[in-house]
Amino acid sequence: MTGTALRLLCLGAALLYYAAFALSYLKGKRSVRISLALWIAGIVLNASIVANNWIVNGYMPFVSMYQVLTFLGVTFGLVYVYMRYMHNGAFMKRYFMISQAVIMTGVFFMAQNAEWHFPPALQSAYFIPHVFSYMISYSLVAVGAILCLLTFFVRKEERKKYERGMYNLIVTAFPFMVLGLFLGSLWANACWGNYWAWDNKEVWSLVTVLSLSVYLHFRRQEKLSKYAKYFVLAAFVFEIITLFFVGMFGGDSMHAYST
Repeated sequence: MTGTALRLLCLGAALLYYAAFALSYLKGKRSVRISLALWIAGIVLNASIVANNWIVNGYMPFVSMYQVLTFLGVTFGLVYVYMRYMHNGAFMKRYFMISQAVIMTGVFFMAQNAEWHFPPALQSAYFIPHVFSYMISYSLVAVGAILCLLTFFVRKEERKKYERGMYNLIVTAFPFMVLGLFLGSLWANACWGNYWAWDNKEVWSLVTVLSLSVYLHFRRQEKLSKYAKYFVLAAFVFEIITLFFVGMFGGDSMHAYST
């Protein structure tokens, strides 16, 4: 596809996500069906961009920030299905929708270049599971942060539902984030002969994992539980720094390949 076609698909996906999110607040079965249909249509457009990137390059489209964020948009939809049926997370649907909408809005303003050079350091068996583990965890933490913010504004009777949902999201995200960190260290040793080099992205990834660890620990301590959710917000901020600081804004890092 041309850059213009990809940009239009990206815009279409973002608009469909926004529309689905808005309609999710309306009552009635018809509104629910239309919202779901728009959401699925947005995911289809989103996935078509991923498929194009995959076909053009001949490998999983995880090399550039453009490719990663486009795939992340689809990942939110996949993760929601798991949360809905395994953790009674149907009420989270609109928050997955708005997360996808924001992601694809950002992608719309990026260079729509589907083809990217595949650096030698990325040509590893660890490449796909490492990145995919992080995308799953990032999507879960992002929605967890939204629920965390909402706990400050919803009624007391609703707060427990949101706090429980936040816990289910984070407890699911944590092993994936640890797995991503572990696979990354193995990959680093295979490529650079060192499991850990205190690189910018490594450090922020570790800080994010530690923040989630503190949340999970504090939540079980009676005297500390009221502070636990602040570490979910902190983890989300650290996640943004990890994902964007090196990937999009460069920096002195071995992880700065292309934007």
